[in-house]
Amino acid sequence: MWTYLNGEFIPKEEVRVSPFDRGFLFGDSVYEVIPSYNNKLFLFDEHLERLRNSLSITKIPIPESLEDLHPLAMELLKKNQFLNQAIYIQITRGVDPERSHVSANTTVPTLFMSSTELEINPYRENPHKKGLKIKLEEDIRWKRCDVKATTLLPNIIPFHREEESDSDEILFHDGQKINEGSKSNVFFVFEDLIVTPPKEQNILLGVTRNYFLKRLSEEGFNVTEKEVRIKDLNKADEIWVTSSTKEIQPVHQVDNMVLPGKELEEYYWHKALKVLEEDLKSNC
Repeated sequence: MWTYLNGEFIPKEEVRVSPFDRGFLFGDSVYEVIPSYNNKLFLFDEHLERLRNSLSITKIPIPESLEDLHPLAMELLKKNQFLNQAIYIQITRGVDPERSHVSANTTVPTLFMSSTELEINPYRENPHKKGLKIKLEEDIRWKRCDVKATTLLPNIIPFHREEESDSDEILFHDGQKINEGSKSNVFFVFEDLIVTPPKEQNILLGVTRNYFLKRLSEEGFNVTEKEVRIKDLNKADEIWVTSSTKEIQPVHQVDNMVLPGKELEEYYWHKALKVLEEDLKSNC
C-alpha cells in the first residue's frame, strides 16, 4: 500500500511523521475522505471546496501541493490498484521547533494522503438486510462541527464503552434537537416528507448529505431542512444515515425503539439509493 506525504509517494510501512507535528500534539489539522468508483473520484470538487473552507476557518495555510490534489489522488489510486477506493487527506499546521500553542512563522503545513479499498455498501448487495442499530448520545462536541477537524475524541468515546459495543452508529442530540451521527449525517421520513437537520445546527455539511438533498429534490421528492426533536422519532417512518464511504444506509432501531417495516419498494431510502446508483453508472 502506498501513501503520499509532503511531495513523496511512500510505502505505508515507511511513513514517518514527527511527534512535534501540531496535528499530533494539538489535533491542529483538518481532513477529507473522498470516494472513488471504478478509478474515478466522486464529487471531488465538493470535497475540495469543503477542505479549503476548513483550512480557511482554522487559518491553516494552504499547502502548494493542494493545487495538484486531483492528479496526486489519481496517482495514489493507480498505485494502490483497487477498483473502488476511499482516499483520506489530512492537512496539519505542520512541525514546530518546540511545543507551543502559537505556531512558529516558519511552520510549513503537512499534507498526508492514504487510500484503502472502499467496501461495497451492503445494502446494494442485499437491500433486505436488517437496518442499523443506533444509540442516542448527548452532543458534547465543540461548536464548529462545520470544520472537518481531526479532533474527534467525543465521536469515538461512545464506541469504546462496553454497553455501546453493538451499536452501528451514535446519534448526537443537543438538548432535544437531533444534530447528526458520530460519523454520518441523518435523514428522517415523515409520511412523504424527507427531512434532515439544517445547516444552522451544529453539524458538518456532509458532501453526501448535500448530494442527496439536491438530487432528490431534482427527482421530485419532497425534501426539506428543519429541526427534528427526540420526541419526533416515534413518528418517523424511516431514518437513514449518509456519508461518503457508507453512501446511504437505513436504520432499524434507535435505542429501544424499532422502526415500522414495509415493502422494500416503498422505502424512500431504497429509492434514494437507486438515484445514487444511476448517477454512479453515468459518471463512473
